[in-house]
Amino acid sequence: MKKVLTIIIFAMIAVVVVSLVIMISVSEAKTVLRAITPTPAAVKAYAEGEDILSHDVKQELSFDGYMRCYALVYIPSEGELQVTVKSNNSVYEKLSTTAERGFVFKLYDVETEREFTEYTEVRASEGRYGYYRLAFSGVEFSEDADLELVMLSPDNEERGSVIKLHKAGQEFEEYELTDDETVSLGGKLK
Repeated sequence: MKKVLTIIIFAMIAVVVVSLVIMISVSEAKTVLRAITPTPAAVKAYAEGEDILSHDVKQELSFDGYMRCYALVYIPSEGELQVTVKSNNSVYEKLSTTAERGFVFKLYDVETEREFTEYTEVRASEGRYGYYRLAFSGVEFSEDADLELVMLSPDNEERGSVIKLHKAGQEFEEYELTDDETVSLGGKLK
């Protein structure tokens, strides 16, 4: 009987450990909606050989833990900035909204106090997370400015999570398109 009890206890511990590893790996995954969105601005920039730039998001996780950002792409010639937002579904309750209604997002240039509010979005969900691929248009900012992304409630625009996407002086690098992104922007594979 003692051996059976020991086996059951070790089996339960193993299940808990495996569950924790799976939860952590899923929460850290940055593969959903990672690719550049083939907006008209992105397609035009690719076709004309314009710069498509990127860098790591300066502050990847919001201070309150409700929002994570990754896959930032900036197309200066077209004034377009794309980024993916990942949020835990618990934030819907915090901001008095639902998954169907989503959120309102704003880019904020801390230096000039300018807000960028025009964007398109692609949504996805996986497990307990919601994903938004945002493509802001009309974005112009200096590399010497801090740029923040703010997530708001759609009803009262109550200020929600904030992430610093770009820190003053942070340098952009040329973005390397994947084969799928090249095709989606109208290119041909070599």
